[in-house]
Amino acid sequence: MKTLITIYLKDLLRNKYTTMMVMLVPVLLYPMLYWGITQFLMVKTGLTDNQEINLSLDIRSDKFTSIKDSIATIHNFKTTETADENFNKEGIYLIVDEVDYLPYYTIHLDSTNSIQKQFFGKLKVKLSGYYDLQLGGRIDASDYDTDYFDTFWVVRHNIDGGDEAMTKILSILIPMMSIITIIAGIGTGAVELTAGHTEDKTTETTLTTALSRKSIILAKVFATNIYGLVAGIINFTFLTFVIMQIISVLMMQFTNKKLDFDWSVILNLRTLLLSLLSLAIISYMMSLIFVAAAGFAKTRKESNILITPFFMAFMIMSYVVIIPAIEPSLVISLVPVLNIAMVIKLLIVNDIQIVFFTETILFSLIWMFLLYKLLLPFMLEEEIILGNSNTSLIKQIKGRFAKWKKK
Repeated sequence: MKTLITIYLKDLLRNKYTTMMVMLVPVLLYPMLYWGITQFLMVKTGLTDNQEINLSLDIRSDKFTSIKDSIATIHNFKTTETADENFNKEGIYLIVDEVDYLPYYTIHLDSTNSIQKQFFGKLKVKLSGYYDLQLGGRIDASDYDTDYFDTFWVVRHNIDGGDEAMTKILSILIPMMSIITIIAGIGTGAVELTAGHTEDKTTETTLTTALSRKSIILAKVFATNIYGLVAGIINFTFLTFVIMQIISVLMMQFTNKKLDFDWSVILNLRTLLLSLLSLAIISYMMSLIFVAAAGFAKTRKESNILITPFFMAFMIMSYVVIIPAIEPSLVISLVPVLNIAMVIKLLIVNDIQIVFFTETILFSLIWMFLLYKLLLPFMLEEEIILGNSNTSLIKQIKGRFAKWKKK
């Protein structure tokens, strides 16, 4: 069986279609994605720099007419003084009033307009500075010490460390994308080793070997498992690199700071080994399901259709980890794919919950055993091995459970 697994893996690696879909796509597509995003940001920045915006200014207190000089320093603001509330709704409307001898601002803007919100950030800085200037003048005129106006003092401290935001982003992206890329690799491998061999008329040749049908099927499962896991890791490595570059570009674009993240927080031996073990478990379960589902088809096209429901189901489960309210629990540890995604998420944020990890491993092993016992009989049937079945895995399972209900 070891020789057959090696043959299947070589067959997958030599196949131009599988190589293009699983290996070359990340090498070509992700760098193009990175280049496209950087070009988009450059173009957007250029458009924003040349964009003018209307500012309707309504100063209702003569004490603060000097605020016009402060606003005039903002680039690309086209300011018009008005006392009419029927202002130009294409821009921002600013009312400067007086409360307790200090300026009081009311600002109307379109909350769905990204340009207005961006200019509002610039305007807010100037208005805050002008307010502080007026407050300083009032303090000087009152003869009070500055500390008299400090009613409380806030000391900010981030107990999660400076890498908290980046860690949370990666704890969502890595579990989700690693599972999706592995699903894609397993799906491609399963289609090629089942319906692909049937379409190319090579299945009969394999059945003439001295190996039993069970050994041949398990060889396909293990080859698909290895191929999907390796292809997924390669695919995800490229994707992670692109994500890092995109985040770096965004930080430079909006905060003018370089990405300063300690990658040893997640790229350490413990996290990598436990994540790889978790992905290997889920990869084995997916291989059983995809090989069984793909075996019912005669052609690659039919096979891709048959595995689509399983592909979508697993992908949706991996998306659940992005919901902030989802916390590890007994229910989540029962759900395959979702439990593994949650384990990897906890590993990245360094939240080791022994009870949840133990439950996940236990239920994953149970799922591996149940899937093996449930799906192997289908895969050993001659009509499925040869791709001559006119049904699907889902219909076959429904039919089997229907018999139990009748009894």
